[in-house]
Amino acid sequence: MMTFWDELAEQGFSVQDLHEGQNKTICPQCSPQRKNKSDPCLSINIDHDGAQWRCHHCDWEGNVWRNKMSSPFKQKTKKKSPPAVPKLQAPSDGVISWFAQRKISQETVELAGVESGTAYIGGRQENAIAFVHKDSDGKTINVKFRTKDKKFTQIKDGERLPYLWNMINRDNDELIITEGEVDCLSLIEAGFSNVVSVPDGASDKKLQWIDDLQAEMESFKRIVLLTDGDAVGIAMRNELARRLGRHRCWRVEWPEGCKDPNDVLVGYGVEKLVEFVKAAEPWPLKALHETKSFADEAFALLHGEVKQGSSTGIKAMDFNYRIRPGELTIISGAPGVGKSEFLDQICLNMAKEHEWRFAVCSFENPVDEHINKLAAKYVRKPAWHVQSGEKMNSAEWKEACEFIQNRFYWIRSEDEAPTVEWCLQNASACVQRYPNVRGLVLDPYNEFEHRRPSGWTETEYVSQMLASLKRWAATNECSIFLVAHPAKLRRNADGTFPVPEPYDIAGSANFYNKADNILIVERDFTEGSNDIRIHVKKIRFKQSGRVGTVDLKYEYVDGTYRSPEV
Repeated sequence: MMTFWDELAEQGFSVQDLHEGQNKTICPQCSPQRKNKSDPCLSINIDHDGAQWRCHHCDWEGNVWRNKMSSPFKQKTKKKSPPAVPKLQAPSDGVISWFAQRKISQETVELAGVESGTAYIGGRQENAIAFVHKDSDGKTINVKFRTKDKKFTQIKDGERLPYLWNMINRDNDELIITEGEVDCLSLIEAGFSNVVSVPDGASDKKLQWIDDLQAEMESFKRIVLLTDGDAVGIAMRNELARRLGRHRCWRVEWPEGCKDPNDVLVGYGVEKLVEFVKAAEPWPLKALHETKSFADEAFALLHGEVKQGSSTGIKAMDFNYRIRPGELTIISGAPGVGKSEFLDQICLNMAKEHEWRFAVCSFENPVDEHINKLAAKYVRKPAWHVQSGEKMNSAEWKEACEFIQNRFYWIRSEDEAPTVEWCLQNASACVQRYPNVRGLVLDPYNEFEHRRPSGWTETEYVSQMLASLKRWAATNECSIFLVAHPAKLRRNADGTFPVPEPYDIAGSANFYNKADNILIVERDFTEGSNDIRIHVKKIRFKQSGRVGTVDLKYEYVDGTYRSPEV
């Protein structure tokens, strides 16, 4: 009988080179025909369910499942049609002259394969500079047009890979990344090699190419980020560093009056540009700082100028609890009080008001039901049948669903409860793949599989587990929201549960000791009441709020929480 690994071998994979988890390898379909036959262009993930793969070069996709009864083998191959490349010409005298004004020589222009062409930009045909994007095999995959007055367009269906990626020497452990093609050519003019430009300009949200080139990017030990010095350029630089790994990133602050490498080249000349690039500073790391790095923050604290956390979107909570990336917030409460629903409200508000995105590992609801609960809060109408009130219509549901799918990513393990470590691994992949993921939901802690090492007490295990959560939150600049049930509570005489204290959380007193913030949800179950109380039991940093109690109202129909005065 053919085994799982036999089936992978039948697809052409070298199984001795594969392991459980995420792999990068050559593609059995296209690598033998490629110029760079050793390029690990295919991603394959192997877990307890089976294997799924996709080639980032030819788009071959497929899967092999371990359980044939529940998941029969399927595979598909998508033929990627090459983009239609317009007719181009050698750079015109006007193009050469324009680059000369930018202190970029004809030799550099020709070396980079710049051409001339016409393109429809803004509803009219324009003569434009043509920056030809090629893949590692030298095949044209995109053409980006730029007019002299800085209007841009790209050909239809062009692939998004960095400009001049085809000229990269992978034996060189340094890579320079610029924001635009002209800046890229400016660095080449100054004598630098291994220089590329991001494919979509100043956008911190169009970075799919990082995932597509994950294996190739791992070979570079030093990445110098030379984006523009304006707000959007700095935002993209920060996101690039976060996705590529700050430990290997360097940055440059441009001189006054210059916002990019070409400004420096034009204003100060080649020698000054070289000087600035070679003086690039390593990206500050959380574990390694000079005292001067904290001077401004210390002075701000002296004068009460502290960075406040972000509002939860519930006005009544702003004084007591605000959210800051890198913190661990634990939410607890008696059974049935709505801990998960309350957290859903906070996450939805953060997505709306601050454009946060969330990785969600939740055992409380199937994903489809969870989506409808979020949709109800978004639309302020129920997604299910109600005796009174208006149910959301299809158009409203579609709008809500589109919003949710661009803000929430689901970490699921259908067959068994995953470990916390497994969840953090997948959350890391989520942060790397999607921009602006700032929150991780773990709901609830009690449902995770906990593999306590032999000889460890529960207190020791919980302490180490919470420490790993906090390290992950700090490293990825994400807030972690952990729902943790209290130990078994004795009911009051009237059948209700008492309000638990932080030390009542099942497992260990370390939940209180290690958490940055602790919120206890209390609900009034008296008939006709919609009163909710949030007991803020711990706030580690005053920038995030202060201990106290917040009164809220809960709307049963749509599951929303609001301030009493609203």
